[in-house]
Amino acid sequence: MYIPLIDTLYVLDENVLTGTKREILEMLLDGPMTAQEMSKKLKIQINAVREHLASLENGNLVTYNFVNTKRGRPKKVYQITKKGADLFPKRYDLLLKIFLDQLEMEMGKEWVKSFLERAGSNVVSGISPNAGINGLLNFYNSLGCMASISEVNGNIVIKRKNCIYYNLAVDRENLVCESFEDSILNKLFPSYKIVKKDTVRPGKFDCEIIIGEKNEKST
Repeated sequence: MYIPLIDTLYVLDENVLTGTKREILEMLLDGPMTAQEMSKKLKIQINAVREHLASLENGNLVTYNFVNTKRGRPKKVYQITKKGADLFPKRYDLLLKIFLDQLEMEMGKEWVKSFLERAGSNVVSGISPNAGINGLLNFYNSLGCMASISEVNGNIVIKRKNCIYYNLAVDRENLVCESFEDSILNKLFPSYKIVKKDTVRPGKFDCEIIIGEKNEKST
């Protein structure tokens, strides 16, 4: 399963998850509501609610539809979008750690290592062999790694500001970074080998990997 690059990213206003906008999104997590219902709950003027809703609509964080009523005009009902719901933190890393711990307990460490190697190879199988550096860069950034890749003296230097493996790798670097990560690099760059890789340690959220072409003796 290849995760494609996100073509467009909404640059979130730094205040969108504070104050009234946050309260509106939190209310909509409970289900669709009208502006009037929100106004009553928030105890503010309905025009102020509509201004906030318009701002959230522009960011594709809320949407609306019209619901017919027995009497009068249809009601305009707002609901949060997936994009809006995704703004709220979710501890996927903790859930994944629970799964890996259970798998290691039941199947053994070597099985989990092999599983992660297969997963890493498979997750980038949809990237064209000709994509090269751009293919890897797109893959990393689609996951939120904030990556940059450059070529220096024949080596490929990969830098990431936001390591998505951090919370897992602090406890199990050999499993995540070596098994999963290395299989991705081996799949995309079979003629290269890892020259240098940063060690995961608490408080270090960036990382650098350098890969270089294999020489004849190492092949």
